[in-house]
Amino acid sequence: MLGNRRQFIGAVSAVIGTAAFHPSKLIAAEPLAQKYTEVFHNPDPEYYVEGPGLVRLADGTLVAVVPIVPRNEWSAERRATRSVTHILHSKGGTKVRNDDLLLLRSKDGGKTWSEPVTLFKGHFWNCHTGMAVRDNHLYWALDDLSLGSKRGPRAVAGDLSGDLMDPKSWRLSEPVPFPGVPEPLTHPDLKLTSQYLEPNVLNVRGKLRVLMTVKPKRQSTASLCAVLDLNDDQKKLDLKFKQFHPMAGGQLKFCVLWDEVSQMFWATANLVVDSQGAFDWWAEGEKRGNFSYSSAMGGNDRRFLMLFYGIDGLNWMPAGCIAQAGKISQSFMYARPAVDGDDLAIIARSSVNAPNQHDADYATFHRVRDFRKLALKLTPEPEGK
Repeated sequence: MLGNRRQFIGAVSAVIGTAAFHPSKLIAAEPLAQKYTEVFHNPDPEYYVEGPGLVRLADGTLVAVVPIVPRNEWSAERRATRSVTHILHSKGGTKVRNDDLLLLRSKDGGKTWSEPVTLFKGHFWNCHTGMAVRDNHLYWALDDLSLGSKRGPRAVAGDLSGDLMDPKSWRLSEPVPFPGVPEPLTHPDLKLTSQYLEPNVLNVRGKLRVLMTVKPKRQSTASLCAVLDLNDDQKKLDLKFKQFHPMAGGQLKFCVLWDEVSQMFWATANLVVDSQGAFDWWAEGEKRGNFSYSSAMGGNDRRFLMLFYGIDGLNWMPAGCIAQAGKISQSFMYARPAVDGDDLAIIARSSVNAPNQHDADYATFHRVRDFRKLALKLTPEPEGK
């Protein structure tokens, strides 16, 4: 018996040792949509690709929106005067940029566009995050950056029964300043600032809920979001902070989409594998001066673009990895999904040969085939049967 036990322990030790020293022999998972199409390439190192957007029109046409912004000397004035947004599809595009909240309309599937209408003047920011429709109103949210320390999200509502090109059809909520992150949720040794931004609006069984990226002391704590409640009596939009909540990839921009067929929310987000820098993966980039943007902490890792699903807008199940970048200086991030039949079409802001993982040089297109088959059934069976 003793001899057999020693042989067993030796065999187990050998297997563990093999796994420890040769992980490549065991790791075989492939991303769902690693192969991509280049939507846009920006070769100019003075500019970078910001959060792109994607929409599927009724005739099946996919229209992409790709903002290009200045890389250095970031300022509201420089962004407004030196940035450009490319609106692309197979037959052409157009360009526009402004820090006011503008609305353009196309009557021919994105081939040509109207002159922009200014809905609200100011210094607003958001990328392509989730919108919601309820009671014939369209809801979205964005950050008001013109308020200094009082900056925060503001909800906007458009009356779909009226003329959306008329600014009178739109309303804007008061901003909600960042409430601060409780110290126990942050790294105790870091002296960095915290903030929230990039809100998504969800309609959860008639209740409007806003989910926001949270960067506790930059991104030293990963996978946390802020939850706000949005109430609308058709006269006043009332936006209020509710709570912090775990959110896979909540340290970086995520996008939530409602799928009518599956009756589920689907979200694209970036997971990190070393949020507080236990591994020295950033050292080489730091020496080259390429990782000045939150690079000291691993929470700014943008390599793994993931797909999640859920039914309540708060709790999320993993569907898989959409695409994986190889180097720390590379990324697939700031994704925007769109339902395209049985597939999920996704555009991403991607650093392929860029100076770092933030200042992307590409917008890439990915397609997850039969995405609904990746989901488990989340609703329980009825009792008594």
